[in-house]
Amino acid sequence: MEIEELKNMEREGRRGEAIRLLEAEAASSPENTDLWLLWGEMLYADGKMSEALNKFNTVLRLDPTHAKATNYVTMINGILDYYCKDMFNP
Repeated sequence: MEIEELKNMEREGRRGEAIRLLEAEAASSPENTDLWLLWGEMLYADGKMSEALNKFNTVLRLDPTHAKATNYVTMINGILDYYCKDMFNP
C-alpha cells in the first residue's frame, strides 16, 4: 500500500484502519522509515504518546539523522516530562 493512500484514509477519518494497515506494512518492510514515521504521526494524533515515541525511536534507529523524527521525540519527551511546578510550592 502506498503512503499517500494511507494518508488519504486518515483524512477520510479512517485512522484506525490506516494504523492497522501500517502495522502490517511495517512488518513486511521493517526498514521503511516513511512507514514508521507515518505510523508514529497517526498515533501521536490519537494522543498515544508513548506508542508514537516508540515508532519515532524506530525511525531514529534506522536513520539517526532523521530531522522530523528527532523533532517528534523531543516534543513528546517534553510533554511526558512536564509537571506543574506550582503543585510543589505551597
